[in-house]
Amino acid sequence: MDVGKKKELYSLHSLLGFLAMGKTGGNPPVSAVLTNGKGDVLEKAHTKEFGGNHAERELFSLFEKKHTRSLTEPNLSLSDSILSVSLEPCTHFGKTPPCRDLVLEYQPKELLLGWKDPNPLITSGDWSSYKEKGIQVRLDPVLANTSLPFLQGFLKRMKTGSPWVWIKVATSKEGNYTSSDYQKERISGEDSDLYLQMLRGKFDAVAVGPNTTKIDEPSLHFRITDSMMAKVGIPKRITSLIPFFDAATNLFFALTQWGKESVATHQLEEEKYQPYRVFVLDSKTLPNESFWKKQEELTERYGKKLCLFFLLNTEFCVSHVLPDPIKTKIETLSLHPVFPINKSDGNLFLQTLGKIGINTVLCEAGSFFPNFLENELTDEDCILEIRNMEKSIPDGIPFLYQNEPIHSEFAIGSNSIFIRKPKRRI
Repeated sequence: MDVGKKKELYSLHSLLGFLAMGKTGGNPPVSAVLTNGKGDVLEKAHTKEFGGNHAERELFSLFEKKHTRSLTEPNLSLSDSILSVSLEPCTHFGKTPPCRDLVLEYQPKELLLGWKDPNPLITSGDWSSYKEKGIQVRLDPVLANTSLPFLQGFLKRMKTGSPWVWIKVATSKEGNYTSSDYQKERISGEDSDLYLQMLRGKFDAVAVGPNTTKIDEPSLHFRITDSMMAKVGIPKRITSLIPFFDAATNLFFALTQWGKESVATHQLEEEKYQPYRVFVLDSKTLPNESFWKKQEELTERYGKKLCLFFLLNTEFCVSHVLPDPIKTKIETLSLHPVFPINKSDGNLFLQTLGKIGINTVLCEAGSFFPNFLENELTDEDCILEIRNMEKSIPDGIPFLYQNEPIHSEFAIGSNSIFIRKPKRRI
């Protein structure tokens, strides 16, 4: 396979991983591509929504539909084909049979893998059955780097039990996230809205703290509007070099590369890209009726109970703290009970999300999540600051991480996009 074909292959894996991310639930968003020896694409696929086909099963299903006689026609024989998969094929029975058995059945000449699967249910690294069938197996570091932005959440959850965490904040040109009197106002420029909404659609969950829930009454659902399309800016990468295996920067780069191009696909499958809407409530200042009505409308629109509620400052049983009308509302919005937490329970919060099967969480921040999760963030996690260089809040409240070193930078219209690595405070 020549260099040009290899570049096309990795680019295709990037697009497939991007399309899969955000709609596979607890499953990893895997990409799979089948090529002949020259590098021509015979079929491609990605993991479907939770409960559907894994990438390999979807690929061979599509291949069979197009080439029903593929195994008997010499020009369509798989004897010289290469199957590249971003994550090692599963070896266990889940909602579908093992993908390993399917690969053994079709017998490509070579199996290229991005990552070994850390799922304890998988017999990872046991490739003897492939070798017995004459299938060469090798790990491809470039494929691993290409697919890491989409698999990072799953890999982290399998290893730690916690999701991949992004803390996102919009700030003024001074680095302030709000005015000193906490006035509700828009900070980020509208030219970045489309990309930030697409980012929301890539995450399994979007979370807000108690003040944001009470004051802003956010919807947190994924949506694309005509206004976003009309005002979208042209993204530019400011930092020229991206470190290898930098999942956060590469995810945002994929967003700028594929986001606008895949709008139609995301609009068509809007309900599949809806994240969990996670609200941390304060038992002392519960949100107004308008908040509950908004969430009820979204639940009815998408036909899914996607809300999760955590309750702070709970000295007694949750059932004794919440008024009966609110308990009734929560039952109509969530499949899970209200989770009681304290301000020191950042790890409990993340582990709870992990147990639900949430691989990635986007925390829309002011001051709550930077403080709440300060001791839980790892080097893999990300601080995303959208600084509007045309917005001034001179006497505002500074974002906690505004002075941390910038790891990489993008620009969209009036917005500078800073990706920072979290640093635990001592």
